[in-house]
Amino acid sequence: MILDLVRHASTGRVGHFDGRTDPPLLPGAADAVCGGCTGIAWSRVISSPRQRALHTAQALAAAQALPVDIADDWAEWDFGDWDGRHRDTLAADPHSQRALQDFYRDPGAHPPPNAEPWAGFEARVGRGLRALARREDTSPALVVSHAGPLRLALALACGLPLASLWAVRIDYGTRLRLRVQIDDRDQLWGELIEVRQA
Repeated sequence: MILDLVRHASTGRVGHFDGRTDPPLLPGAADAVCGGCTGIAWSRVISSPRQRALHTAQALAAAQALPVDIADDWAEWDFGDWDGRHRDTLAADPHSQRALQDFYRDPGAHPPPNAEPWAGFEARVGRGLRALARREDTSPALVVSHAGPLRLALALACGLPLASLWAVRIDYGTRLRLRVQIDDRDQLWGELIEVRQA
């Protein structure tokens, strides 16, 4: 099936580790994302429960008179003690700077203090992907989420090492189009078809 993964519209908080922290969208920001998705038809719209994703999903769904299904599997990772903080603030402290470097090298092995367990994050995003890949309706679906789940979905579906995905720019409004399916060994398989920046 074809799956469009869209990062929510701008909150104006570039560089912040906003996981459970849930700032509102900037006024008019969702309209910019809608403009980048003109002409795309979806059979279903799914959203993270965070308001920044939900309000983006509602704007995209409204153009096609579709309901929005809220799915906890697509929520952003809880960054623990770093949640809501800016990476530059963390980098100013030598101990936190080393922890930040380790995190970017391998977030699963070096998560922020008190963060959501990485295995749980990976399991829920994988569960969300598998649920969509198993749908009998193969028409395109839309998921509006966050940079973390989008990178993880790309890694899980396409077999890419997560550490290399920091090189993929996933700005506000970015759309990743994937083809995903479950193969005959019950393994998730995918390919990246398109990357569009808002």
